[in-house]
Amino acid sequence: MKHALVAAGVINSYPKTAFAADAGDELMRSYGFKRLPIHDPYQAPLGAVLVYGNRNHGHVEIRTKDGFVSDYHSKYRCFYPLLAVYGKFGG
Repeated sequence: MKHALVAAGVINSYPKTAFAADAGDELMRSYGFKRLPIHDPYQAPLGAVLVYGNRNHGHVEIRTKDGFVSDYHSKYRCFYPLLAVYGKFGG
């Protein structure tokens, strides 16, 4: 996901967080993302970053027009619990 966000020009440097569950805090702190009041991944706006996780595992993906993309593409959301949805608006 780090590579995809940089390649798309959404962020200008690679995030430093090692764990998916920490991604949202860094996106807000360093890249101007806002946490969105969305609790259903299927209702996330296109381009939103979704962060999932539990005590042992985590995952980050981007909402696309036909599903979700991370290191793979799927019509279905990640099966881990959704922690938060983040978006970046404007420049």
